[in-house]
Amino acid sequence: MPATLGAVIPVDVRPLAAEDLAHIQQALPPEHPEAHVRRLGDQRAGRVTYLVAWAGGRAVGHALLRWGGPTNPELRSLLGPQERHPYVEALLVHPSLRSRSVGTQILAAAEALVVGRGIRRIGLAVAVDNSRARALYERLGFQDAGIGEFGNAWSYVDEAGNEVAASETCNYLVKDLDQRIESTSILDRRPRQ
Repeated sequence: MPATLGAVIPVDVRPLAAEDLAHIQQALPPEHPEAHVRRLGDQRAGRVTYLVAWAGGRAVGHALLRWGGPTNPELRSLLGPQERHPYVEALLVHPSLRSRSVGTQILAAAEALVVGRGIRRIGLAVAVDNSRARALYERLGFQDAGIGEFGNAWSYVDEAGNEVAASETCNYLVKDLDQRIESTSILDRRPRQ
């Protein structure tokens, strides 16, 4: 069933701050209990920027921007050593706010950060059976990188507290960025520690 675009929800997208950790844990429970904490630690170490979208004081979405590219060994091998660029993962929008441009605004903030560092390309993976997400990414200018399909595996904790292994087959999409992207306020914000 095609998504129906509702009214656009304007969001403030900024790096996760330590004092917002408890709120995001409750508002957007992670797939693994330590995911938000681990991402904040990686942000402090400079490996990632953990972008969180806020609407009305509530966390409504997030994405992880990995500055060193993907960590998936199969994908890294397919891309080769010359093809390192920032990688977006864990893009999530609260189910009640999907198709309201929240994901688009999160990706725009990620792109502005990448351009702000003088980098011209960004990438992301999309499950081959997630046509809705792929349509969004292509509408935003992402294109298939031409490396074929690859496996993506992760784990999560189910309702009973059991760790469950999961995987999906993905395609890799890239977008060449125009260095003239307007700087947004996100570039001037530093995560509060």
